[in-house]
Amino acid sequence: MFGMGDGQTESKHHKTPPSPCLLRRHLARLKSSPYETLLLDGGTGEELFLRGVPDDRKIWSATAIVHERYHAILEEVHRSFIRSGSQVVTTNSYGIVPGVGFNDGKEVIHLTSLAGEIARKSVFRGSGDIDKEEQQALVLGSLGPLVESYRPDLIMDHDEGVLHFAFPIEGLYKHVDMYIIETSSTTKEAFQAIDALAFFNRSPSRAPRPLLVSFTLKQNGKIRSDESVVDAIPAIIKYCDERDVES
Repeated sequence: MFGMGDGQTESKHHKTPPSPCLLRRHLARLKSSPYETLLLDGGTGEELFLRGVPDDRKIWSATAIVHERYHAILEEVHRSFIRSGSQVVTTNSYGIVPGVGFNDGKEVIHLTSLAGEIARKSVFRGSGDIDKEEQQALVLGSLGPLVESYRPDLIMDHDEGVLHFAFPIEGLYKHVDMYIIETSSTTKEAFQAIDALAFFNRSPSRAPRPLLVSFTLKQNGKIRSDESVVDAIPAIIKYCDERDVES
């Protein structure tokens, strides 16, 4: 539905692959103590709007992906979070989903790949020698709610959800250190993304990527589906373990 507004061009972004050493250092540190933290970045969409990217109420922050003239602004937003101390940057792919109007799988793969490339480029110091550049932060591949945020009643059925999560997973793969299911409002939709990633990981030619899951909560502390967080977390871990998805 949404083509590249400034013409389809061959990407010239950073080609350095994800750093398994940096990822493993962070994961080992986080598993070593419950007091360890991983400092995420801030609201990319709001920062883009503050820097002059149009606040398009139809495709939201995906504007910065669809229109090539905003790619440099997006890269600078990622870099600004790193300068502020973020240990990760999150790809600007949250809104590249059917609920926003991105229904064509090939287009989703293309646009999420662009989002991944821009994020990947931003985490390097830019010495000019790609082989010697130092990765400053991890790249998280954002998997947003497929239909609408905060609405567990509107999620797709399981098989349809698995199909649609498969497209951004493929598009982001080469550029991210980990995936993150963002603002999930129910374990059911998280399970869809986990199954899509498990299927994608079956290829022996791909190094599996770990997965983070984040939930959006109501004022009473429960997930928006009324599930208890205390119950949801072990359910997610069990579901991932059964499918060999590192979480």
